[in-house]
Amino acid sequence: MRNTLILGLIVMLLSACITEKVIKPRDVKRAADLNAELGLGYMQQGQYKRAMGKLEKALGYDSDNVKALHYKGELHRRLGQPEKAGDYFEQAMDLAPEDRVLLNNYGVYLCGVEKYEQAIKIFNKSLEDPLYDNKAGVYENIGLCRLWQGKSNQSESAFRQALVMNKNMSTSLLELAKINFDRGQKNKSYDYYNRYISIALHTPESLWLGILIEHARGAKNTVASYKVKLKGRYPDSKETKLLLKLEREGRL
Repeated sequence: MRNTLILGLIVMLLSACITEKVIKPRDVKRAADLNAELGLGYMQQGQYKRAMGKLEKALGYDSDNVKALHYKGELHRRLGQPEKAGDYFEQAMDLAPEDRVLLNNYGVYLCGVEKYEQAIKIFNKSLEDPLYDNKAGVYENIGLCRLWQGKSNQSESAFRQALVMNKNMSTSLLELAKINFDRGQKNKSYDYYNRYISIALHTPESLWLGILIEHARGAKNTVASYKVKLKGRYPDSKETKLLLKLEREGRL
């Protein structure tokens, strides 16, 4: 679940064009920027090897290119290399400490390596800019970070704030549904869950939560429908394996 959430946290990186362009060495800054954007684009497509090549090329043109350092930090994070990721993020932060997108992604990294309080400080810094247009996403990240820290009350508060700023923050809706279900607040959980499924596609996690919520409500037909979807769409997921186990035991 943690990996899924982390992936859910990286939505604030800039988009990039994947079209190769002829780069003239005399324009060093432009060459570095173009390669950095190409690297980001390949990374977003899951082509990590090509992304690494472009980002290294960008840094070959300009070792202080903030975009290349930022994206290389994110690439190493995705590759499960936290020490390298931290090095590149910190180099980028030294050069652009006020970059709001960088601040947010650095906060995600820090939360992932369990430096929770440091991450919260970084997130809060990005919120100081009155013109920053993705504050809802930052609050959602704070909510996830607090959740992993085991502070459910603070997590709930952050998710609620995210929804105040943008009612369609799907991760916040799903997490609030889970929090309230765990607390035995079935009606609230059901309301948040219905809001979630009205705007988001199902995942193994959301289908499993749906099964639990509807089972608690006694909605047998809906439970059966969610079971079919979970088994059919995600046969190898941990949620399906747990469902099959509970069914064999007669518990669900």
